[in-house]
Amino acid sequence: MTLYIGIDGGGSHCRALLQDSKGKILGEGWGGPANPVNDVELAKLSILEACYQALSNAGMDVNAISQCSVGAGLSGLHLPYIYDVMNAWDHPFDFLTLTTDLHAAVAGAHQGKDGGVLILGTGFSAMAIKSKEQFALGGMGFPINAKASGSWLGLEAIKAVLLAVDELGPDTRLTRLILNKKNAIELAQQTVNAGASVFAKYAPFVFEAADKGDTVANELINEASDFAAHVIAKMINFGVANIALVGSVAHALYPRLPHDLKQHIISPHGSPQAGAILLLQQAILNKDSAQKDPQ
Repeated sequence: MTLYIGIDGGGSHCRALLQDSKGKILGEGWGGPANPVNDVELAKLSILEACYQALSNAGMDVNAISQCSVGAGLSGLHLPYIYDVMNAWDHPFDFLTLTTDLHAAVAGAHQGKDGGVLILGTGFSAMAIKSKEQFALGGMGFPINAKASGSWLGLEAIKAVLLAVDELGPDTRLTRLILNKKNAIELAQQTVNAGASVFAKYAPFVFEAADKGDTVANELINEASDFAAHVIAKMINFGVANIALVGSVAHALYPRLPHDLKQHIISPHGSPQAGAILLLQQAILNKDSAQKDPQ
């Protein structure tokens, strides 16, 4: 039996999609953080966790992992040294091909056709593909390159709360939502050296406060929306007409985007996991072709 698993690995979680050679979906699985920039070994464990869960949910023995060809779209793989580390993995799969989460997201959203994707989840990244040419934006990681993402919103919210507590910044409803029986020192101790996924957990409070009219929260969301609009406009200028939004923050910002840009936003045809399988199947065809014709 030929089994394919597509992986979408980001800073907060990992998703796996299991399907057979006819394209029938057999099962899905989930794992923990899978951005190898943050932790290579944790990324590997999260990928395995998601794959084993997908097999289990399909009613299959986890030992069938050795029969699976896996395509993994992961955050951070645009960095050559991270790609090399993951590519050297002594994995249990029959075959593994690696790409970025962006490439997999574009492939899934547009089924291999031209188009763009804006990812705003834990982090920020974007990619447009036209005539096989790739135009990538962001993706350098938190905190240096995570504008408008969940981790950025959470970090900015905490900064605002700590200033408000010291009466150095405007009063904000975020103080009550984020402190939640903690004091400022406890909040600082929990977050001072925290990673992106920790800060992203605070992002929903920003939207909650904004919905209740909080000025600070609305300013943050407006700044994030303006940035998202700028990214979308750049991809349109690159030459793509259709752009898909991926990630909870991207979808939450959609209502605040300008009307002329909304006309370019489409619902993705498939998930990043499905896109990873599509790229995996292409990689297998290329490998088989190269073996038949080494010249």
